[in-house]
Amino acid sequence: LASVGGLDGKRSRREPTVTYFMFSQQWSSGVCSAGHEKCVKEKERSFWTIHGLWPSSNTSDPEFCNRTLHYNATVLKPLVHQLDLYWPSMSEDNNKFWKHEWLKHGTCATVVPKLKGLYNFFNTTLNIYLQHNITEYLRSSGLVPTSGRTYTLQQIKDALHHDIKEAANFVCHYSKKYSAPVLAEIRLCLDRGLQPINCKIKHSDCDQGDVYYLASDASFGKSGAVALTSPHTWLLHCGWLLAISVIYRFH
Repeated sequence: LASVGGLDGKRSRREPTVTYFMFSQQWSSGVCSAGHEKCVKEKERSFWTIHGLWPSSNTSDPEFCNRTLHYNATVLKPLVHQLDLYWPSMSEDNNKFWKHEWLKHGTCATVVPKLKGLYNFFNTTLNIYLQHNITEYLRSSGLVPTSGRTYTLQQIKDALHHDIKEAANFVCHYSKKYSAPVLAEIRLCLDRGLQPINCKIKHSDCDQGDVYYLASDASFGKSGAVALTSPHTWLLHCGWLLAISVIYRFH
């Protein structure tokens, strides 16, 4: 029995099988308005936010890979403002949500050097988010959130930047309140170099017809600055993240 326990211990420390990553951004109105989450109104945003970065494989997705990699909120202090803004939980305490994402997914992401360690996992995910500004892609294509009409799923896809169109998967919620599916998430497949790739396995449940891209009455991002709706603002935020990353590394 002792030898079996030893083998199990060795297995638990094996490098997880990760063939690609799924990077999910969520639209709070879509997540909350369809009634699938008990959302805290103050946490809703008028721009797309991060749901998570999830190590994945073509067979089964790794989860909770290393119980020795604990969560320490102090490590994330240099990032907490950005995390509160761009990676909020819609329904619970943000720190509790980040802990869940780290233990379930971050501990399996260590196969990629940029994601190894608590700080690197969250900092790199923030940078990926800033590189793929879905809020701006849709807005600049004239796709305005509204409950007054639907868009075709193809319109949503065509609005995305050319380098992520084939990487995109769409998640919708269904509710008797709406005559069509409600767009809730857009998930991008990334390779182990964290670059967009054409997903061999599609994870779309929006059908191929019309979807609602519901309007938000959230106060965050109404001015557009917080919502990263201009390249200038996007560059400022990227520079800010780079600066705190350097400061933290040499602290």
